[in-house]
Amino acid sequence: MIVYLGIYLALVFLAGAVTSARGQQWVLALCVIGLAVFVGTRFDTGCDFDGYLYRFRYMFLDTSQSLLDRPEPGYYLLTWLIKVAGLSYLWVNVAAAAVFFGLLWHFVRRHPNALLMLALMFPVLVIQLAMSGVRQAVAVAFLTAALTAFTRNQRSVVVLCILAAGSFHSSALVFLPLALMVGRDYSTGRVLGALLLLTPVAYVLMQERLQIYHQRYIMAGDDMYSSGAIYRVALIVGSAAVFELYRRRFAQAFPAQFTLLHVFSLASFFLVPAYLVNTVMAHRLAYYLIPAQAFVLAALPGLAGPLNGRDSRLLFFAITGVYLAYMLVWFGFSRHAQSCYVPYQSFLFH
Repeated sequence: MIVYLGIYLALVFLAGAVTSARGQQWVLALCVIGLAVFVGTRFDTGCDFDGYLYRFRYMFLDTSQSLLDRPEPGYYLLTWLIKVAGLSYLWVNVAAAAVFFGLLWHFVRRHPNALLMLALMFPVLVIQLAMSGVRQAVAVAFLTAALTAFTRNQRSVVVLCILAAGSFHSSALVFLPLALMVGRDYSTGRVLGALLLLTPVAYVLMQERLQIYHQRYIMAGDDMYSSGAIYRVALIVGSAAVFELYRRRFAQAFPAQFTLLHVFSLASFFLVPAYLVNTVMAHRLAYYLIPAQAFVLAALPGLAGPLNGRDSRLLFFAITGVYLAYMLVWFGFSRHAQSCYVPYQSFLFH
């Protein structure tokens, strides 16, 4: 646990200490490389490590079936290339981490407080997802590339990135309608109506996976995994409420990203009924909303600090303190956190 807390606190320290834009970019690049090595070289660390290892060992290299006919062909292709090259499973994690952090860096570096945004992504998106759910982690990374293309009005790139995300985790395909919104303004009512229609679509896309997760975590008796989802949902819904509270400020400061942030803010509120329907579904869908959540919270000290005499530093420590508390609770009470992540091991030192 100390290793993870140390990394998070180091990221928070750097976010507060490095204030120049040029300095932030250099430090961000170094941090991303360091995290890619940390995540990519892990050995027997992460709840899904053994499951992915088993799949790799017994993967049947059948070339008669079309790649597109396979479920989640992107991950199959990545695994197939590594296996054909004669490399071990550990290089699957290295390759996945390189893709994940490369795309994450491409998304984060455009934020005025990029280091804080990276720090806020670390507890959930890096530890809980990238170090365990490799396929969905890469899917989220491709989604961030789609979000960047969205802000540039590149509809075809948005489609390609979401399709790439869906090739690693089919649930990401629920975001394909974003392409129809590129370069257009939509009323809140229309967005809410679209989200209402897409909720059952998300459930259908994730139904088979939800059964697996239910058996693996809920029936296995990890109460913190199931009940802990409410804390993850609360973090995202809370950030969405903050965005709505300071919506005009965000519109002025981030005109290119505002429509996208507004859509993801409204989508965040749909996690509440999703949680009531299926806890694990809400938990898994929440991962896709974390990039926008981190964007909002990382911008908040600069936007809301001057309002009502509030101090920007106070907001900085309040936000980072909430995530520190989240990490302490998760590592302290989740059986999977202790059994899957502690101690951290790397094949560089194994």
